Amino acid sequence: MLITVSLLILFIISYVIEFREYKNIFILGAWIIALLSSIFFGMVVPQLQLNMNINYLLMGNIVYSLIIIVIMLLSLLNTKKKIANEGKVVTNTIVLGYGIFILFNFLVIIFKPYIFVDCLNGLILILLSFTFYYFNLIFILHNLYTWIINRVSKKHNSEFIIVLGAGLIEGKVTPLLQARLDKAIKIKQSNPEALIIVSGGQGPDEMISEAEAMKNYLLEQGINIEDIILENQSTNTSENLMYSMKIMKKFKKNPIVTIVTSHFHVLRAACLSKELKINANIFGGSSKYYFYPNAYIRECFALMYMYLKTHIIVIIILLAIIITYTLMK
Repeated sequence: MLITVSLLILFIISYVIEFREYKNIFILGAWIIALLSSIFFGMVVPQLQLNMNINYLLMGNIVYSLIIIVIMLLSLLNTKKKIANEGKVVTNTIVLGYGIFILFNFLVIIFKPYIFVDCLNGLILILLSFTFYYFNLIFILHNLYTWIINRVSKKHNSEFIIVLGAGLIEGKVTPLLQARLDKAIKIKQSNPEALIIVSGGQGPDEMISEAEAMKNYLLEQGINIEDIILENQSTNTSENLMYSMKIMKKFKKNPIVTIVTSHFHVLRAACLSKELKINANIFGGSSKYYFYPNAYIRECFALMYMYLKTHIIVIIILLAIIITYTLMK
């Protein structure tokens, strides 16, 4: 229990010092694992005598199987909804792919096919199991930490509000981008002196730049044109922030900024703003419910790629511990 409390204190301190540090993900994960371990081994096992009754383990597998089936069904429904609303594109099948990944790993872990168990003394099975649990843990931690940032973020007196672009439909802002702009308008109302930077270039299939479309929407909502600044060269989140920073530095050397994006995109925007040394707080606008599963999985992949070296180091350390423990048994 002492370890659990210590990790919680460490996480709170680290969050207060800099909530945009990616290492907070791992501290949060260590605390959750310690907490669940304390509950399971300190309370559940002694009370139910799990070590004496294998039926509890069988019940656990049954419950887990039901969860996997539900995830697969939801992934199919989500994919159908996404394709119906946004077209048959590869990115809209990410949730289905994730569901298949979970099902495959689950079947391997539970039934342990001979080819995996026998190969290299079970090392392949260990690697598959590790991949399954590691990725799912990181996915959960990303989502949980994103939720924490969304809930804990506090408005401050910003000099600039950066709204990140998110694609257009026939020259108009999408519902997703509209939600970001509506959030920026609310922040602007409580911070009237702030200038709004609409950031987003023109895609090959777009009639105008995202920045231009965002400006048009803001003008329709009553925002004064002199309070809007266009950044229309960027093609991704990193460029959104980098080019916006160049604009802000023309006004002030170290500006105080509020970045507005979507809920699922908050963590990556926060980490990128930290890397670019932007003094910023992050807020997320809402979007349609069916959009979240696909977007959160995509964000997880993007963040893992962004911190690939960190994950490789963690994976090597964990695998070394697991393989050493397995060989010593």
